[in-house]
Amino acid sequence: MEHPSGTAHLMLLGAPQLVLGGAGRPLDARPAALLAYLAAEGPRPRSACAALLWPETPPAAARNNLVQLLRRLERAAGRVLIAGQPALTLAGDLTADLRAAPTPDEAELLEGLETDFSPAFGEWLAAWRERRRAAQDRELVQAIAALEAGGELDGAAGLAARRVERDPLDEEAHRLLMRLHHRRGDRAAAMQAYLRLQAVFRLELGEEPSAETARLARDLAAGEAAPPPRPAMPLSLLRPPVLLAREDAWAQMEAGWAAGAGVALVGAPGSGKSRLVLDFVQAHPDHHLLLLQGRPGDAAVAYSTHARTYRQTLDAFPGLAASLPGWVHRELSRIIPELGAAPTPLASDEDKLRFYDAKYEVLRRVTERGPVVLVSDDLQFMDDASIEAGAYVYAKFWGDGGAPLRSMFCYREGALSAATESLSRQMYDSGLVRSVHLAPLDTGGTEALLQVASVPGAARLAAEVQRFTGGNPQLTLEFAKYLHGQGQFGMEAVQEAASRTLGGLVAERLSRLSPGAFQAAQAAATLRSDFSLEQVAEVLGWGVMELLGAWEELERAQVVRGERFAHDLIAQAVQGRLDETPVVRALLHRQAARVLGEQGAPAARVAAHWQAGGQPAQAVPWWERAARQAEANRHFAQAAGFYRSAAGAFGAAGEEARAGEMASREEHAAALAVPVPA
Repeated sequence: MEHPSGTAHLMLLGAPQLVLGGAGRPLDARPAALLAYLAAEGPRPRSACAALLWPETPPAAARNNLVQLLRRLERAAGRVLIAGQPALTLAGDLTADLRAAPTPDEAELLEGLETDFSPAFGEWLAAWRERRRAAQDRELVQAIAALEAGGELDGAAGLAARRVERDPLDEEAHRLLMRLHHRRGDRAAAMQAYLRLQAVFRLELGEEPSAETARLARDLAAGEAAPPPRPAMPLSLLRPPVLLAREDAWAQMEAGWAAGAGVALVGAPGSGKSRLVLDFVQAHPDHHLLLLQGRPGDAAVAYSTHARTYRQTLDAFPGLAASLPGWVHRELSRIIPELGAAPTPLASDEDKLRFYDAKYEVLRRVTERGPVVLVSDDLQFMDDASIEAGAYVYAKFWGDGGAPLRSMFCYREGALSAATESLSRQMYDSGLVRSVHLAPLDTGGTEALLQVASVPGAARLAAEVQRFTGGNPQLTLEFAKYLHGQGQFGMEAVQEAASRTLGGLVAERLSRLSPGAFQAAQAAATLRSDFSLEQVAEVLGWGVMELLGAWEELERAQVVRGERFAHDLIAQAVQGRLDETPVVRALLHRQAARVLGEQGAPAARVAAHWQAGGQPAQAVPWWERAARQAEANRHFAQAAGFYRSAAGAFGAAGEEARAGEMASREEHAAALAVPVPA
């Protein structure tokens, strides 16, 4: 790829080099490591960068080494490549190939780089290489499926052969190649593919292929069709058209957008709120999208949603953090500790407004770079403090059709907290926010959805399916996935599916997972909010590399997407299965508490895990810490709740005196609590 003169571009896929003015310059190990780390992870504290690159050096000396490295980089390049204080980030005009979506033919990340200087960086690099390889493999699998569905078997077999070449020990890839050769009518090529697999396994592993693969080879040798164990889901099920019976909702959204009002999509779980709003934003490509998502567990910790979403905002706009005034840095450090030392606790409503004004200043500066649309998804999971602050900030932009910032919200009907419900009602009554209710699909809409989901006889089955699903799009899609999984589309199959709940349909899909993949899903469901692959691995006691295969299986089964569950209804189904084994559930909660406690997670989150793990004595200090933090943020009602939990934990541990002390603190905090201001 050519780059215009005057531009700076990092080529990190393959041998690392910096391209300046069209000319490439090789990068040494540590500079390449630091640039790749920041390109992949976004802004990172200087201390974390220094520790990663010089793990065996005292912290002060490591920080000095980092300063010297940054100076050498700037001198060599003749320009700033890395900026930021106290967090480092790539310069805003520095592009990197690593930030592009993976492609099947791309080179390895930092190819040939020796990582002797830091085993920790070596582990990080290995994990990121595996992530890229897994993403490349997903791209290949989807391309193969599309070609096969279109009858282009030669092309599908060619891509399947490339997949085998990428990982000769991937047995599933070999099986797919064998089946495709058989479908092409080339039995000899199918058997040759098996013999190659057998030779590789014997040479590399000293083992034979699995019984499943050997059985497939025997079936193919006998001339049997040997279809996959279960029919593949149609590609249309992954992302069906959005405007099925949603034209009226779309028109209401357009009207709210034109008026400069906030727009809130309200509906039942699975009604398609998130999908509809994201497709709507894509229809307005002149606005940069910032997707802010509530997560289960956020409600327990004041500003937990904003801590995550403001980090995302700073990450999405390189150089933004460095450009903020000092007072904004100080205020934001209340929820983003890596920005610096936090100021004294909020002592008055004036202090709180200054904190909120800092949040507004961040978004104001974002809009100076171009129009932005903020989408707040799953509002019902967000904490009241973040929602209160968000309403204060967003209101400064509402009511102006030409405003550079638009805001959209999605939440479940009837699922908001009392405080947020009251606040949203005021916004609706004032006209600052317009609500759009997503009604269930009628029989015609259900038929259309079944048709795009490739369900044979959709017209004949639609009425029965609509009666069972109540017109819920997500349930209708789960229904279609069940029928495809069974390979049966008659009325008897419909009635069999109709005897199940949504949880039952999802449970059917979960039952097909391997034990390892299901354990990974259980660990993720236990962590609930903001989990990462590294945290899931630590909770299970696995290495990250060991987890990746199981996680890829979860993605193929549409249980997760990236580091989130594909839908919160699926997360609930996994949690339901976990609740059936209380001993396993308690063990996972205790391990989650240890992992999160070591990582500096919010105190209330750690406390809740110890409590759920049956260890109230371990939960007590965390409840106390959470209560003090809530008081410092002037969220006295929440502090009262944490003190109440601490009192209950002390009582369960038999420490009545301490339980009484916590109860007294609860009363004091409750007396200071005031309603959320309008």
